[in-house]
Amino acid sequence: RIDDRIVALALGLLAAVVIWSARGIPAVPGTTFGPDLFPILIGLGLGGAALGIFVQGVRTAGGPLLDLSDWHGRRRGVIAAAWAILGTVAGILWFDGLGFPLFGFAFTLPLMLLMGARPATAAVVAALVVLGTHLFFTRALFVPLPVGPLAFLG
Repeated sequence: RIDDRIVALALGLLAAVVIWSARGIPAVPGTTFGPDLFPILIGLGLGGAALGIFVQGVRTAGGPLLDLSDWHGRRRGVIAAAWAILGTVAGILWFDGLGFPLFGFAFTLPLMLLMGARPATAAVVAALVVLGTHLFFTRALFVPLPVGPLAFLG
């Protein structure tokens, strides 16, 4: 168990990073709202959630800030959590080079397998979700996502 105050601080930090990073998204000429609008709104939502979680954590404070005894014997869950964290860090480092479609698939497929999905189902769902998300962001929202070596998707 991780105390709500720690979770709230991490979520607040994530909100700040999202908002700060969204400011660097280039504007699309001729649009009223730029592609940075939704990430900024998401960052503000994350910040609001962080504040609510922190306030609730202060109200119910008690016990240790970190208690991992419940995770004993749950190796698959620990590996999945580690994959989610390390995969996010890897995305920060290699997202532009790999592009959204390759990175999204390489991140999502193992995570789904670690969560217990069947391999064939996980591969199809990961591919469809990543491709659908890419097309939605690039074609409907006009957000310029990197495509990496898959230039034909751009």
